[in-house]
Amino acid sequence: MQSQNKLNKLVKLALVATTLTASNIAPILMGAIPSAQAVPVTAKRADDFINSICVNTHFGYPDTPYVSQFSTTKQKLIDLGVRHIRDAGVGSSYASRLKELAAVGIKTNYVMLPIYGVLPNSSYWGRGQYVQINDLIKNQIGTDVVDAVEVGNEIDLNYRSHYWRKGDSATLSNDPNSSLYWVSYIRSLTKDTWNAIKGDPATAHLKVVGPSLGGSYGYGSKKLLGDLSNVVDWGNVHSYPFGGNPFNNPFSYATLSKYFYHGNFPSVNIDENPWAQDVYSPSFGSKPMTATETGYYTTGNGKGISEKVHGKYMPRLFLEYFRKGFVRTCSYEFLNEWNQPTNSEANFGLLRNDLSEKPAYTALKNVITRMKDPGVNAKTFTPQALDFSLTVTPPAGYNRSQYVHSVLLQKTNGSFYLALWHDISNNDTTVTPPRSIEHPAMPTKINLNTRISRASTFVLDDAGNKIEGDIAVNNNTVSLNVTDKVTIIKLTP
Repeated sequence: MQSQNKLNKLVKLALVATTLTASNIAPILMGAIPSAQAVPVTAKRADDFINSICVNTHFGYPDTPYVSQFSTTKQKLIDLGVRHIRDAGVGSSYASRLKELAAVGIKTNYVMLPIYGVLPNSSYWGRGQYVQINDLIKNQIGTDVVDAVEVGNEIDLNYRSHYWRKGDSATLSNDPNSSLYWVSYIRSLTKDTWNAIKGDPATAHLKVVGPSLGGSYGYGSKKLLGDLSNVVDWGNVHSYPFGGNPFNNPFSYATLSKYFYHGNFPSVNIDENPWAQDVYSPSFGSKPMTATETGYYTTGNGKGISEKVHGKYMPRLFLEYFRKGFVRTCSYEFLNEWNQPTNSEANFGLLRNDLSEKPAYTALKNVITRMKDPGVNAKTFTPQALDFSLTVTPPAGYNRSQYVHSVLLQKTNGSFYLALWHDISNNDTTVTPPRSIEHPAMPTKINLNTRISRASTFVLDDAGNKIEGDIAVNNNTVSLNVTDKVTIIKLTP
């Protein structure tokens, strides 16, 4: 058994060796150890978290509310507080919608799709009239409307049906698993897109986002695309968590016999067993990663999650990805495209098809409102450190207290905001519909060295509504129960 002094030294050494948040320390501070020495944790800018949030939209789909109820959809985006959408399309009407959104501070991550004939040069097959990507942005959409260009979408799934003309000699095989011609295609497409965007002074400021894959999920796909690190600004992954994660040693936990296999919690693919980074990051080297598609569907084919669980998961999802270093995370998607309750593709939205708000929309809107920073230096100031640690005393059966996760943020006014949540699976996916699981709270103490004049709490209920109030600071300690919904503690130095 280590002495407390030796343990504290180990914690300090770990801080030197790695970039830690309080949640990294939690596994060391559980069990029989009642408290721990607080240590400095440098905050992230609150504005950077808000800036990482993005939603997928389809403003080129005329049979959906994106077009038929554009004004209301636009207002719902404004009310949500999101600054980024991800979309693809062509045409003057489509461009005018994106321009309207940019005028209120919502910019577009534009997906360059050969299906629309939008390509870096004429050597690529495209459907319809050919348009070069930088000309499209300069002359039709606007260089102040788009802030990133994404190279293709799930090329490994879509290339046979969309990206080649039927019968053309470029299609070497009808079996995508026996011929990986699409790999050389997407590599060339990425390089030429980079050259087109960065070689034009009018578009050189835009970020180039690497291509995504849709079906090449296993570790055998590692670096399938080769090294693209010199022709992208950001890497990319589509890491939907609702399918669980089979790439781990199975263990029983929280009523699930194979916890990662049969759970669908937001960090299932990116944290303890991070196959998303392991498989996709190598192609992009040390470049920052994005997740341009992730999220959940409700109802649908019977396997979708409930709206209640959706409301718990979505604020956690954005915090989880930000916590793991993703610079942009795009939920798929903003609204239910059609009123088709049994169609999973029609039920990914934060809003229902009639544009009423699901709990996930309400919860995310409240988190964004809480964390947005109106300070003039919100994007540039240097955050400070807060000396603190977490002590988690888990209830019986919940010994993995490392699943109490946290992100420390700071605003320009000096206030710290510590977001806490228990990233636990609220579903058992072995049954249809998924079995709902309720979990006990995780009693947690925030041990502080930094002098705090006031602490207040922000919690979410099952409908996504906020509940706020003050909380006592006793002997440099704040005690609270961390649940499976996000709690934000404001700490005023």
